[in-house]
Amino acid sequence: MKNIADIAKLAGVSKSTVSRYLNNGSVSSQTKQKLDEIIQTYDYQPNQFAQSLRAHRTNMIGAIIPRMNSHAVDETVKGIKTICNDLNYRLLLNYTNLNTELEIDALETFYRSKMDGIIFMATDITPKHLEVINKVRVPVIIVGQSHKDLHCIIYDDYQAGYLVGDALGRQGYQHIKFFGVTETDSAVGINRKNGLIAGLNAHGIQPNISITSFNYSEALLDVEKVLQTQTHYDAIVGATDSIALAVHKYHSKHGITKHIVGFGGDPVTEIVSPAIQTVHYAFERAGEVAMDMLDKMIQQHPIEKEIVIGIDQSFKK
Repeated sequence: MKNIADIAKLAGVSKSTVSRYLNNGSVSSQTKQKLDEIIQTYDYQPNQFAQSLRAHRTNMIGAIIPRMNSHAVDETVKGIKTICNDLNYRLLLNYTNLNTELEIDALETFYRSKMDGIIFMATDITPKHLEVINKVRVPVIIVGQSHKDLHCIIYDDYQAGYLVGDALGRQGYQHIKFFGVTETDSAVGINRKNGLIAGLNAHGIQPNISITSFNYSEALLDVEKVLQTQTHYDAIVGATDSIALAVHKYHSKHGITKHIVGFGGDPVTEIVSPAIQTVHYAFERAGEVAMDMLDKMIQQHPIEKEIVIGIDQSFKK
């Protein structure tokens, strides 16, 4: 079944009724329920048919965000919103709390809600994500992760990690502890980690690595457990500023002062004492580029498959 005539035949209604339903027009509750069941049973996506019926776009953009209390998310959304305002788009946010099922649901919900395009701030791209992104048939931009089959905005995380490793080596630190995240997140869990290791290796240093969570509260529990028995480090690196702040919290609680480094440029790292050294990321710029890229896709203009946002090279002690 590939057109509204097939749906109409299954439901026993006219094509114009199906058209009204697909465009959120007025249909009886009984008919709506019947059409809902047909589309769900046959895995139809309403906008596949509605796209050809709409006289104009909705000018609505959906953004899927993994966290609420995040400097990176705040800055990225700020950049997206700036371009949305310039181009007369309305922006809707869907918060998923790093839950894969909620991310899948958000993609499908935004599609059924007739978003003109979707920006997905991803920490992982699973086969299920890819399946749904290919199915929804609206432009989708991924921010923060690279995938060969998708349009992506990424950061040079390897270079960021290398900058930190090289700087620590040059500053004379020898015993380095690194709290990373799982490799399901390729940007932070693989690229950033590998860059750090390479930067340290250039000075003959091998870091000791533990795995923790992006979540501050969960990271704090892991940090406390590890650092209670491992006390000999002269510098500790968190894969994110949140993890670095968890390390700082542990040190403050126990009256310990050691060099702490994070990634992300969260302003809180400058407020705490002693301050946390951090690599600054152009999150707002990434949001602007992502929205500009998405608009070009909506307009069916050719665009690059992947754009890399450079890292602030001024990282120093």
